Amino acid sequence: MCQYINIVLPTDVKLDKVKPLFTKHGLGFQPFQNNFIVQQISKGGQLVNTTSNLCDCGSVIGCATNPSSRGIQPNDIEKLKQKGWSETKIKNWIESKTKTDTQAKERSKEREQWIKLLEEIIAENNIGKVGLYIHWYDRNIEDEKLTFNGNEKIPLVELKGDKLDNLKYDVLYEFIP
Repeated sequence: MCQYINIVLPTDVKLDKVKPLFTKHGLGFQPFQNNFIVQQISKGGQLVNTTSNLCDCGSVIGCATNPSSRGIQPNDIEKLKQKGWSETKIKNWIESKTKTDTQAKERSKEREQWIKLLEEIIAENNIGKVGLYIHWYDRNIEDEKLTFNGNEKIPLVELKGDKLDNLKYDVLYEFIP
């Protein structure tokens, strides 16, 4: 189906208080419930889908770990591997294929929006963390049986450069002050 980026908020955060922050930063705000996901989060949480369009395919979030989000399909890479291309040569090909000034400016703007959103949610709600994960959904987001492949804490001060680009799918990232 499609890639979606979701936020996990502590259960005591008032959703009506944070909704304007999502709008301010150009993101969607659709709370949803998925028991498979909530059961994996210590102390539970509230799930919010941040999609403002049909899906989040092409987002800067996780783009370095998912070549298909940059217009390159997995079978393209498979063909290059069959031709005997090295991982370095494939990586260079991907970079040259996707690098344009326009994309760089758009990705930079999107990175800044995400960083500001995470900072503001934490500061304005006086909370210790905000969760975020990316998943390629095959079903409805409420019914998908997603299993996290780990949990990683990232201090907000480390959100520089391409850190958001390198987030992996199905890992619960917890951003902390």
